Amino acid sequence: KFLGAAETWDFAEKALANALDGFGHPWKLNPGDGAFYGPKIDIKILDALKRRHQCATIQLDYQLPIRFELHYQPAEKEEGKEYRPVIIHRAILGSVERMFAILCENFGGKWPFWLSPRQALVIPIHPKFF
Repeated sequence: KFLGAAETWDFAEKALANALDGFGHPWKLNPGDGAFYGPKIDIKILDALKRRHQCATIQLDYQLPIRFELHYQPAEKEEGKEYRPVIIHRAILGSVERMFAILCENFGGKWPFWLSPRQALVIPIHPKFF
C-alpha cells in the first residue's frame, strides 16, 4: 500500500537504484519495504555479536510536495516554468538511542579517544594536591 501513482513510485525506485549502482558497492532490493509515501534506502550495520541493525535511512517523498502544493522556479532562463520538488527524509544515525547502545556494546565500555567523555585526565604529582 502506498500513496500516489504507481508510475511515480517506479520512477523513485529507479532513481534510488541508479544512485546505489553509482555508489559502486553491492546492495540488494528488499521488495515491499519502504514508507507509504516513497521508497527508501536502509543502511544496516552489524553489532559486536554480528546481529544486523538498521541505523541510517534515506527516503524519497514525492507525496508531501503534492499535498502541500509545493513548486519552485529554476534559473532565470526558464522564467515562468515551475517544477515540483522531492523531499528527502534522512536519519543519519537512525534512532540515537539504538546507535548509542550499539556503540556501548561494541566498545565494551572502553571508548576510543574521539568518543570518550573523559578524553584527558590531570593527575597531580605533588603531595600538596592529593
